[in-house]
Amino acid sequence: MAEQRHQDWNPRAKDVQQNQIRAYDDMRQTCPVAWSDYQQWTLFRHADVMRVLEDHDTFSNAVSAHLSVPNGMDPPEHTPYRKAIEPYFAPEPMARFEPQCRDIARALVTELQKNQPVDVVDALSRPFALRIQCAFMGWPDGLHQPLAQWVMKNHRATLAADRAAMAEVAEEFDGYIRDLLDTRRQAGDQAADDVTTRLLREQVNAIEAVSTDAPERAMFPTGGFNHLPLQFLGSDPKTF
Repeated sequence: MAEQRHQDWNPRAKDVQQNQIRAYDDMRQTCPVAWSDYQQWTLFRHADVMRVLEDHDTFSNAVSAHLSVPNGMDPPEHTPYRKAIEPYFAPEPMARFEPQCRDIARALVTELQKNQPVDVVDALSRPFALRIQCAFMGWPDGLHQPLAQWVMKNHRATLAADRAAMAEVAEEFDGYIRDLLDTRRQAGDQAADDVTTRLLREQVNAIEAVSTDAPERAMFPTGGFNHLPLQFLGSDPKTF
């Protein structure tokens, strides 16, 4: 029989959603390591977050039946994949990519209606994350709308804990990635020189990092840079 845990807080509660910073401050004082049915374990103190990030013997990234590379791996398996990916985020390629990010941000701001209320998440944050991801990976602009719809379907399925729906949206994302990879495989040496093509040619332990028979989402982002906020928070104690 599955263990029944006491719910320490509800991150979807109205008072939490209305003032998340105050809610997190309160939790940090009253229950810094908290369980919720929706989010499971939540850590509110910087020291605790850093311990989880750095103590690989006690805490594991391998928590899903579906492999995520490299975020769902632990050392030492994680290390060669991380080593293969890190150069794409080195200062020089990031500096080259910065103007594209700024252009995308300006375009989104230009599209806003003047003197009208705006939902920053819907109008700016979500489309910005999606567009810079596509630009970074070398994915066509025609994927913006399908991926935006996919993100919403994925959020709804996850919020509802609907495993059948989650499996369906995962398969849909696999389809998008398979099409992108098949196009590059068929083009061979004539394939576009972008991040997706380069990842396709990466090898880890003398084996192709992106296998032809592996779930494609294992090596590619699934709808957003969701891990970046944790990395940011973990890097700066002042945010806690």
